[in-house]
Amino acid sequence: MTFEPARTAPAAPQDPHAGSAPGLETTGITVPSFGWTGVAIALHRLQQQPTASIVVVRQADHLPLVVDVETNSYWWDTPLTAFPAEPVDIDVVVEAKDPAVEASRAPGTDLDALLWLIGNNSFLGELAWWLQRDDRYKLVRWPNFTMLAHTPEQMRMTAMLGYTFLPVSELANASESDPSEARRLVNAFSLMRLLRAESPEPAAVAATAVGSATAPSDPAAVRVAPQPRRGGLFSRLRDRLGL
Repeated sequence: MTFEPARTAPAAPQDPHAGSAPGLETTGITVPSFGWTGVAIALHRLQQQPTASIVVVRQADHLPLVVDVETNSYWWDTPLTAFPAEPVDIDVVVEAKDPAVEASRAPGTDLDALLWLIGNNSFLGELAWWLQRDDRYKLVRWPNFTMLAHTPEQMRMTAMLGYTFLPVSELANASESDPSEARRLVNAFSLMRLLRAESPEPAAVAATAVGSATAPSDPAAVRVAPQPRRGGLFSRLRDRLGL
């Protein structure tokens, strides 16, 4: 896997009398290109800072993938059933839209299923760079799982995110899932713009810091009360959701 920087393609010179929108000389976006992580970063940045731009992804043995965040569409000859989880020689370029090319394009495919795959296969199972470890997350709408290849474990975690706000670590614990799988799910839902985030209250953060600073250093002095397996908040949540 190579770690070459992605490029930002400059637009063709604009005729000042053509009435084109300002700011199309360059997109101003440069992202590292390593696997699908570089693609995820480029797409997220365009979601946060909409511009008249597209993301073009080139990789060995595949025709280019073109993604238009503004219209939530993509164009690719590779079916998602053949999605390369570990792409080879991938190159990510953010380009200004060419009005003539855009006018001649056939209608694109809805982007959600592609974002699901990119989110699940980026950041090597770590949390996406734009997400905060201590934030709590909740779904704003239910994903269309008829379009998404998913596992029973992902369904369990999704049900919990649809019910209450959870940090990623608690989501993994509550669903008895591997933490990396919880992070992959949250990455995908974030890229699909399906999540709401809440930051912890400053007082709670301070209390956690004070508790850590004043905790006894002698492990023998630390006593943890035994907890019944089905008695906690998340166990009750699993019972309520029928999981």
